[in-house]
Amino acid sequence: MNIKLESDEYRKLVELAFLGEWLINAQHDDEHQDDDAERVLGHLLAAGPIEGVDKDEETGEYFISTDWVERLYDEYILDYDDHVFWDELTERLAARDLANLRGVSVDDVNRDDDLLELKPIEEHYREELESHGVERLHVTKDF
Repeated sequence: MNIKLESDEYRKLVELAFLGEWLINAQHDDEHQDDDAERVLGHLLAAGPIEGVDKDEETGEYFISTDWVERLYDEYILDYDDHVFWDELTERLAARDLANLRGVSVDDVNRDDDLLELKPIEEHYREELESHGVERLHVTKDF
């Protein structure tokens, strides 16, 4: 396959591939890495000269410079993690509360089926978390 890209488009494609590979592999240890994702990113990095991509002379593998990785981390990954954390916290707290109101297990709450009941609870938590973060959240069980 041949794709004709301008240098800025190629740079953006490298960023997209790096971020995709990061999303797939970052949370896994070495034994559970998706080698195909890593290999495809390596092929893309090797496809053409680009500022910020270097080759390890010992292994022959291409890699993105630390400065570029740090910029991508600061610009995209931190923001992504932040949004996922707050969204997930809001949804899980709402599901827990709805389950408690019904007297059932949280596993019995189905987001698709129960969306109309979940939305107001989620909105309550979203407003609380936007205003106060986790400052006013407390675990009531003593350890």
